[in-house]
Amino acid sequence: MIRLRSFAKINLGLEVTGTRPDGYHELRTVFQTIDLSDELELRETRSPGLALAGSDPRVPWDDGNTIARAYRLLGENFSLACGFDVRVTKKIPPGAGLGGGSGNAAVMLLFLDRYFGLNVPDGQMNELAARLGADVPFFLHGGTVLGEGIGERLTPLPEAEPRAIALFIPELTVPTALIFSRLRLTKTAFPSKIQLFLRRGDFSVLENELENVTFNLFPEIREIKQKMLRGGCDFVQMTGSGSAVFGIGPAEKVAALPALLPGAIVTRTIDKKFYQENIGVSPSGKASAFGADIRRFESSRPRKTK
Repeated sequence: MIRLRSFAKINLGLEVTGTRPDGYHELRTVFQTIDLSDELELRETRSPGLALAGSDPRVPWDDGNTIARAYRLLGENFSLACGFDVRVTKKIPPGAGLGGGSGNAAVMLLFLDRYFGLNVPDGQMNELAARLGADVPFFLHGGTVLGEGIGERLTPLPEAEPRAIALFIPELTVPTALIFSRLRLTKTAFPSKIQLFLRRGDFSVLENELENVTFNLFPEIREIKQKMLRGGCDFVQMTGSGSAVFGIGPAEKVAALPALLPGAIVTRTIDKKFYQENIGVSPSGKASAFGADIRRFESSRPRKTK
């Protein structure tokens, strides 16, 4: 059995800079990986295709799942001579702004590239990932990254100082399409808080421009943010379009937050090195944390045929 880990992300800041002819919004955001992960267990099967199952009934475990789409997309460009039984233990809930599905897709792409010895060039892999979702290219890399466009244009940033964070994930799903459909862009040009952050390195200047829309539709998320601020977090923000909210502050305040806000999780930010060493297969094609499991199959795995 091969085991892979698929980590979550938060958006340290998010700005909407415009709209595109295809209806998507132009964004500027700072992605950051955190130590919360799904686990993918894979067993090779003789016939092509995936048999996919998972622990969260809210996720569709069918051909529309991002893992199945990643396998199908590579299969359209390369010969994949075998398939896999895939079982996913979900810790990252859907509709929370944590990138669970996007991370699953990216890790599957990286795994297939390694397993079949495809050696897909970085540029082509990023293009394939972007076809699966705007956040998927980020999860090919991890760490602290500036995302622009719809999130697919990536610029690595100096790694953020490791921080303990409190994370609260409400038991509700926030549809991203709904939030963007209610967003009203102003023609007034405001200075970019993200550009200011890039100059200063100060989290406190960052904000998420989707918060007001989400808070108006789901006021309970605003209340979560207020509780975290009252609990002593210095910086509290919704991630993505919601519903998850994270707080950064003194370690002792973060550690005490679950007592004030039952259900809150204490975790931490993780850098690019940790991310790539622990997903199970590195973007460079070298086996990493679970490499021994992959190498056991090296002698029998099918080779690329085109």
